[in-house]
Amino acid sequence: MKSFKEIGQEHLSWTQPKTTQQLFELRLKDDLFGTLIFPKSVGSLAEAETSEGKWTFKRVGFFTTRITVRKSGEENDIATFKPNLMAATGVIEFSNGKKFQWHAANFWETKFEFKNAEGETVVTFRSGVDEPKLKDWFKTQARVEIAKDKNNLPELSIIILLGWYLIIVLQMDSSAGAVVAAAS
Repeated sequence: MKSFKEIGQEHLSWTQPKTTQQLFELRLKDDLFGTLIFPKSVGSLAEAETSEGKWTFKRVGFFTTRITVRKSGEENDIATFKPNLMAATGVIEFSNGKKFQWHAANFWETKFEFKNAEGETVVTFRSGVDEPKLKDWFKTQARVEIAKDKNNLPELSIIILLGWYLIIVLQMDSSAGAVVAAAS
Protein backbone atom coordinates (compact mmCIF):
# COMPACT_ATOMS: atom_id res chain seq x y z
CA MET A 1 0.00 0.00 0.00
CA LYS A 2 1.07 3.53 -0.72
CA SER A 3 1.36 6.31 1.89
CA PHE A 4 -0.76 9.48 1.92
CA LYS A 5 2.50 11.43 1.96
CA GLU A 6 2.98 10.33 -1.68
CA ILE A 7 -0.14 12.16 -2.85
CA GLY A 8 0.21 15.57 -4.41
CA GLN A 9 -2.98 17.55 -4.94
CA GLU A 10 -4.72 14.67 -6.66
CA HIS A 11 -7.78 13.15 -5.05
CA LEU A 12 -8.33 9.57 -3.99
CA SER A 13 -11.40 7.43 -4.66
CA TRP A 14 -13.23 5.00 -2.42
CA THR A 15 -14.47 2.19 -4.63
CA GLN A 16 -16.45 -0.99 -4.03
CA PRO A 17 -14.96 -3.71 -6.25
CA LYS A 18 -17.98 -6.03 -5.91
CA THR A 19 -21.54 -4.92 -5.18
CA THR A 20 -22.15 -8.10 -3.20
CA GLN A 21 -19.30 -7.49 -0.72
CA GLN A 22 -18.87 -4.85 1.96
CA LEU A 23 -15.23 -4.38 0.94
CA PHE A 24 -14.02 -0.93 -0.09
CA GLU A 25 -10.69 0.19 -1.53
CA LEU A 26 -9.11 3.62 -1.41
CA ARG A 27 -7.29 4.20 -4.67
CA LEU A 28 -5.50 6.73 -6.82
CA LYS A 29 -5.71 5.22 -10.30
CA ASP A 30 -4.14 1.74 -9.89
CA ASP A 31 -2.40 2.46 -6.57
CA LEU A 32 -4.00 1.15 -3.37
CA PHE A 33 -3.90 3.45 -0.32
CA GLY A 34 -6.29 1.72 2.06
CA THR A 35 -9.09 -0.77 2.63
CA LEU A 36 -12.23 -0.95 4.75
CA ILE A 37 -14.13 -4.22 5.18
CA PHE A 38 -17.14 -5.30 7.18
CA PRO A 39 -16.21 -8.93 7.92
CA LYS A 40 -19.78 -9.96 8.81
CA SER A 41 -22.91 -9.18 6.84
CA VAL A 42 -24.63 -8.02 10.05
CA GLY A 43 -23.14 -5.63 12.60
CA SER A 44 -21.08 -2.48 12.72
CA LEU A 45 -17.58 -3.91 13.16
CA ALA A 46 -15.21 -2.87 10.39
CA GLU A 47 -11.54 -3.55 9.80
CA ALA A 48 -9.48 -0.80 8.21
CA GLU A 49 -5.94 -0.62 6.90
CA THR A 50 -3.47 1.80 5.35
CA SER A 51 0.32 1.74 5.09
CA GLU A 52 0.33 3.47 8.50
CA GLY A 53 -1.44 0.63 10.33
CA LYS A 54 -4.54 -1.48 10.96
CA TRP A 55 -7.57 -0.45 13.03
CA THR A 56 -11.07 -1.54 13.92
CA PHE A 57 -14.18 0.65 14.09
CA LYS A 58 -17.27 -0.39 15.99
CA ARG A 59 -20.48 1.37 16.95
CA VAL A 60 -21.33 0.72 20.61
CA GLY A 61 -24.20 1.78 22.84
CA PHE A 62 -27.89 2.02 22.14
CA PHE A 63 -29.33 5.39 23.18
CA THR A 64 -26.01 7.15 23.43
CA THR A 65 -23.94 5.61 20.69
CA ARG A 66 -20.31 6.21 19.97
CA ILE A 67 -17.82 4.68 17.58
CA THR A 68 -14.62 3.28 18.96
CA VAL A 69 -11.33 3.31 17.07
CA ARG A 70 -8.75 0.74 18.15
CA LYS A 71 -5.49 -0.58 16.81
CA SER A 72 -6.21 -4.02 15.41
CA GLY A 73 -5.92 -6.68 18.10
CA GLU A 74 -5.88 -4.20 21.00
CA GLU A 75 -8.53 -3.38 23.62
CA ASN A 76 -7.84 0.33 24.27
CA ASP A 77 -9.58 3.06 22.29
CA ILE A 78 -7.17 5.40 20.51
CA ALA A 79 -10.07 7.61 19.44
CA THR A 80 -13.81 7.89 19.94
CA PHE A 81 -16.35 9.40 17.58
CA LYS A 82 -19.44 10.85 19.25
CA PRO A 83 -22.23 11.44 16.73
CA ASN A 84 -25.09 13.91 16.87
CA LEU A 85 -28.27 12.92 14.97
CA MET A 86 -27.13 9.52 13.69
CA ALA A 87 -23.68 9.98 12.14
CA ALA A 88 -24.30 13.03 9.93
CA THR A 89 -22.45 15.27 12.40
CA GLY A 90 -20.17 14.64 15.33
CA VAL A 91 -16.68 14.89 16.78
CA ILE A 92 -13.79 12.47 16.81
CA GLU A 93 -11.51 12.87 19.80
CA PHE A 94 -8.14 11.16 19.88
CA SER A 95 -6.52 9.95 23.09
CA ASN A 96 -3.95 12.76 22.69
CA GLY A 97 -6.78 15.33 22.97
CA LYS A 98 -6.91 16.32 19.28
CA LYS A 99 -10.45 16.78 17.95
CA PHE A 100 -11.91 16.94 14.46
CA GLN A 101 -15.48 17.96 13.58
CA TRP A 102 -17.47 15.83 11.10
CA HIS A 103 -20.46 17.25 9.23
CA ALA A 104 -22.51 17.04 6.07
CA ALA A 105 -21.42 19.97 3.92
CA ASN A 106 -24.61 20.10 1.87
CA PHE A 107 -28.34 19.47 2.29
CA TRP A 108 -28.42 16.23 0.30
CA GLU A 109 -25.56 14.69 2.30
CA THR A 110 -23.51 14.00 -0.81
CA LYS A 111 -20.55 15.92 0.59
CA PHE A 112 -19.01 15.45 4.05
CA GLU A 113 -16.02 17.09 5.72
CA PHE A 114 -13.70 16.74 8.67
CA LYS A 115 -12.50 20.08 10.07
CA ASN A 116 -9.75 20.68 12.60
CA ALA A 117 -10.07 22.73 15.81
CA GLU A 118 -9.29 25.91 13.84
CA GLY A 119 -12.24 25.26 11.50
CA GLU A 120 -10.04 24.39 8.52
CA THR A 121 -11.21 21.60 6.25
CA VAL A 122 -8.86 18.63 6.45
CA VAL A 123 -10.65 16.03 4.29
CA THR A 124 -13.70 16.22 2.01
CA PHE A 125 -15.77 13.25 0.78
CA ARG A 126 -17.90 13.72 -2.36
CA SER A 127 -20.33 11.05 -3.59
CA GLY A 128 -19.55 9.45 -6.92
CA VAL A 129 -16.45 8.99 -9.03
CA ASP A 130 -14.85 10.91 -11.89
CA GLU A 131 -15.78 8.46 -14.63
CA PRO A 132 -18.96 6.60 -13.64
CA LYS A 133 -19.74 3.40 -15.48
CA LEU A 134 -23.04 1.54 -15.77
CA LYS A 135 -21.65 -1.39 -13.74
CA ASP A 136 -20.96 1.00 -10.83
CA TRP A 137 -24.53 2.30 -10.39
CA PHE A 138 -25.29 0.15 -7.36
CA LYS A 139 -21.88 0.50 -5.74
CA THR A 140 -21.03 2.96 -3.00
CA GLN A 141 -18.21 5.24 -4.15
CA ALA A 142 -16.75 8.65 -3.33
CA ARG A 143 -13.94 11.05 -4.08
CA VAL A 144 -11.64 11.95 -1.19
CA GLU A 145 -9.91 15.31 -1.27
CA ILE A 146 -7.16 16.04 1.24
CA ALA A 147 -6.70 19.75 1.92
CA LYS A 148 -3.43 21.33 0.89
CA ASP A 149 -0.64 20.78 3.44
CA LYS A 150 -2.73 18.29 5.47
CA ASN A 151 -1.33 15.00 4.11
CA ASN A 152 1.31 14.86 6.89
CA LEU A 153 -1.18 14.84 9.78
CA PRO A 154 -0.55 11.82 12.04
CA GLU A 155 -4.33 11.29 12.34
CA LEU A 156 -5.00 11.46 8.59
CA SER A 157 -5.27 7.70 7.97
CA ILE A 158 -7.84 7.25 10.71
CA ILE A 159 -9.80 10.34 9.62
CA ILE A 160 -10.04 9.13 6.01
CA LEU A 161 -10.99 5.59 7.02
CA LEU A 162 -13.46 6.71 9.69
CA GLY A 163 -15.13 9.20 7.34
CA TRP A 164 -15.85 6.42 4.87
CA TYR A 165 -17.03 4.15 7.70
CA LEU A 166 -19.48 6.86 8.81
CA ILE A 167 -20.87 7.25 5.29
CA ILE A 168 -21.38 3.49 4.98
CA VAL A 169 -23.04 3.28 8.43
CA LEU A 170 -25.38 6.15 7.47
CA GLN A 171 -26.37 4.22 4.35
CA MET A 172 -26.93 1.05 6.35
CA ASP A 173 -29.14 2.93 8.80
CA SER A 174 -31.12 4.53 5.97
CA SER A 175 -31.63 1.15 4.29
CA ALA A 176 -32.78 -0.43 7.55
CA GLY A 177 -35.21 2.44 8.11
CA ALA A 178 -36.64 2.01 4.61
CA VAL A 179 -37.17 -1.71 5.18
CA VAL A 180 -38.97 -1.07 8.49
CA ALA A 181 -41.15 1.61 6.91
CA ALA A 182 -42.04 -0.64 3.95
CA ALA A 183 -42.94 -3.51 6.28
CA SER A 184 -45.24 -1.34 8.39
